[in-house]
Amino acid sequence: MASFVSTSERSKTLFARMWHLLLVILVLTFAVNAFLVKGALHLGSDFQTERRLQRIGDHWSKQATLEEPLGIDPVTVIYPRYELLPPELQRMLSPDKRGIVELGNQDLDYYVLAQPHATGRAFYVVESHAEVKPTETIESQVFVWYLIGIVPFGLLLLWLCKRITGRVTAPMLEVGRLVSARDPRSLEKVALPANSPVEIEVLVVQINSALQRTSDALDRERSFTRFASHELRTPAAIVQAALERIEAHSRPEQVPAIERAHRGLRDMHALVDTFLQLSGDTVRPVSDVLSIDEAWVRSLIRHLMGESPSHAFSVLERHPLLLSAPATTVHVLVANMLKNAVFHGGPERIEVVVDECSIEVRNGLPDTPSTAGFGLGTQIAHRICERFGWTFTLTVATHLAVARLWVPPERQA
Repeated sequence: MASFVSTSERSKTLFARMWHLLLVILVLTFAVNAFLVKGALHLGSDFQTERRLQRIGDHWSKQATLEEPLGIDPVTVIYPRYELLPPELQRMLSPDKRGIVELGNQDLDYYVLAQPHATGRAFYVVESHAEVKPTETIESQVFVWYLIGIVPFGLLLLWLCKRITGRVTAPMLEVGRLVSARDPRSLEKVALPANSPVEIEVLVVQINSALQRTSDALDRERSFTRFASHELRTPAAIVQAALERIEAHSRPEQVPAIERAHRGLRDMHALVDTFLQLSGDTVRPVSDVLSIDEAWVRSLIRHLMGESPSHAFSVLERHPLLLSAPATTVHVLVANMLKNAVFHGGPERIEVVVDECSIEVRNGLPDTPSTAGFGLGTQIAHRICERFGWTFTLTVATHLAVARLWVPPERQA
């Protein structure tokens, strides 16, 4: 059964399947790294502030006791006593607290070092961390520079991916090119491209194995066809001898029946000869050119249907079709087309058109489906055309079937 593939489901190259995933990975990597960079900026700022406060505390713990707050820089102030701390810090800091403490919120952030003096009294080093910690502007600048660096890296990664997929798929493309360039009927082994990886070697081995199995199956089929054809000659000869004896003592009223038997026997001989042609390795050359014209077609119709056919036939000859093929094989082929039109068609007239490159049989189709074998009778027509390099097509439309034999100019006699 034929299956239709939508545009989104069509085959894609290996790179086309990968680059979306690579871009997603790059974006996720950028987002994770950006988060880590932001965290590193804040952690680094906090660590630097703590070390700075600790050094200031160690220094002033050995100095003389201060009586008033001392601003050592625009953001750092030393308070000699708890009572001198700003009221908002006193509300957030316990008098007994020692060590480094972070107080406040994001907008008003303080780092406070509570350290005892050599005299035993605690003093406080307060830094307004909101003034020195990384701002959104700094973070944005870092992100921009990080993005400037990641974009070329991403493009380089995509380029490397394309190069890698190209190197990976090149042997497969070469194998595909070799297979496509072969004769469709050839079953010769596919050559392994030079410098192919082990995976491609396995693929070529599997292809050659499939070709060998196909060749073996065709050989068995040809052998069976050849054997069956030879075996059919014996009953055909017996029927021929029996008909001759009956004909020698026949009465006039038996003549039509004997003639029908002779026609059937000739069809049987033609079919056996055709099977032998198909089972051979080569086509036997013929010396005479067979001309398919109106007279030949009407003679074949009388041979198949007798003098009173069940269907009306019209034969249009535009130009004789000249074939270099055995007459028995062409007889079987065209007879197959006519019999299919009669057995599976409707009661309408059957039209036969002959020109210099084709013969066409047109027939109507009944409203109800035909017998279960519809279309199966064309298999021998396909096989004959494959053997002689012709083309057979069967086109079925609404209430119309067209069987056409087309002979390319180089195959015409």
